[in-house]
Amino acid sequence: MRVSGLCSLARSSNYGRHPILIQNARIVSGETNHILIMMPARGAEDVFAVMKDDLQKFNVSRYENNIFVDALKTGHGMLKDIFEEDVFPLFPIVASAGVETFRVVSQEKARLETLLEKVNQHNKVERYTLDKVSFAEIMTRNIFSSVYPSLYGLTDKEIGIMKAAFSGGYFEWPRVNDLEDISMENGISKVTTLYHIRKAEKKIIEKIFSRRVA
Repeated sequence: MRVSGLCSLARSSNYGRHPILIQNARIVSGETNHILIMMPARGAEDVFAVMKDDLQKFNVSRYENNIFVDALKTGHGMLKDIFEEDVFPLFPIVASAGVETFRVVSQEKARLETLLEKVNQHNKVERYTLDKVSFAEIMTRNIFSSVYPSLYGLTDKEIGIMKAAFSGGYFEWPRVNDLEDISMENGISKVTTLYHIRKAEKKIIEKIFSRRVA
């Protein structure tokens, strides 16, 4: 469910190159919510300047190329509607290009339909999809939507080339596009392209296995 409205998180996402991830949120009292936010450090000053409009108190910390915000925020009814309908919210909530994307789960379709009606009373549902999915699908999607490429230590250049390689079918078998195709798209040599792909792969693999391999 993609929602637009008065929320400063949605508005601030217009000022950054990457989405804002709300990793957790709960109602504290009345219209006050407690939220945990994650966003890339690059360009965070412009994003945060708008985001602060709704923040009552906040603490900011940094890890590698990412900013983490622990804040009390004035809510605009979304969490209230979700919890009143007794549906299960999935995190992260993603703010991007001026809208927030919420994913909620219920065993009763009627509850989801009622939620849509309530949200439209004080916000605007831009688009929604009702799917029947398994618990395994829900958990898998949640895991892969919870982190930024930058959390693995990837640079903007590495992220750009990896996105181009992925969307171009470089990692398919057989490959749809080869190094030459990806290099031409990015205006760099094949050697440079392969260098960035290998560096990105190494960083991702190290992050996944460094704390798990005995």
